Amino acid sequence: MSYFQNVFTSDFEGNWVLGDRQHIPKFVVPRNAGRGDEMVVAWTQGPYDLSGTDADGTDTCDTLEIVFAIHNFQNWATLSVDIASGADDTSAVTASEVVAALNADTLFAERFVASLGGWVEDNSSTKRVMIRQRKPATEMRFYIGSGRAEEKLQFNARAGVAELPTYFARHTIANRFTFDDCQNHLIELDVTGSTVDQNIVLDAVNYKGISLGLDGTAQEDWELLEGKSGIFNFQKVTVDGSDRITEIIEYPAGAVVGDLARKVSYTYTGSNTKPDTIAEVPYTLTSGDLITP
Repeated sequence: MSYFQNVFTSDFEGNWVLGDRQHIPKFVVPRNAGRGDEMVVAWTQGPYDLSGTDADGTDTCDTLEIVFAIHNFQNWATLSVDIASGADDTSAVTASEVVAALNADTLFAERFVASLGGWVEDNSSTKRVMIRQRKPATEMRFYIGSGRAEEKLQFNARAGVAELPTYFARHTIANRFTFDDCQNHLIELDVTGSTVDQNIVLDAVNYKGISLGLDGTAQEDWELLEGKSGIFNFQKVTVDGSDRITEIIEYPAGAVVGDLARKVSYTYTGSNTKPDTIAEVPYTLTSGDLITP
């Protein structure tokens, strides 16, 4: 029941190992198709309005946050750079001014280099901000933090976004020291507490730039099973006036109208409390059969 973002260049593939070994669902958060192993590029053109705050209303848009790790890829650090520091107008900062501000920052220049990269779109050429790390990918990794200036420049515009069961939060960067099997690969998005994160979900696209159509409403973990697991079952129980079970509609968690279910019918003689017969038959679910925990 969580949305996750993948800011790196390889897909995240997580197997939800259930008790039913016949069904091990795989959940994928696609790679960030808009970057390389050692570089990122802004997906929006300048000039950029960096004069206000981001969608959460608490952080200014003039600061770009670059998260990086050298050699030990668990030890992430954040470099914050004011990319509007030398601009003539903070409400219309050009790509050239952003590049100049980045390269003028001593800590940035030690690890990265910014430049204007060529881009062809709609049959017109333009220049966009590019950031490249100075060390090879075998020695260094980095990504651009969400919110703030990233909201305007959109280095992560084509980062993968997907909904996964809560279990996979163990593989987020935030949990890299919590779980021994953490893949240190994902960022969990807070769609209820952060407008910045919610917008990331709503604006998510595939590698071709086509909207994923996500509505930002997180499903419960059982809904993500989609009726495919045989070990998590729901039962809608009907009883008679004597509090005896007369019918049970049983189906796998996450099943929907039209899916296969099982109907169990009980019959009794007189006032007996134990059934005379029990019949189990195939059954097709209707809307009235579905229950919510």
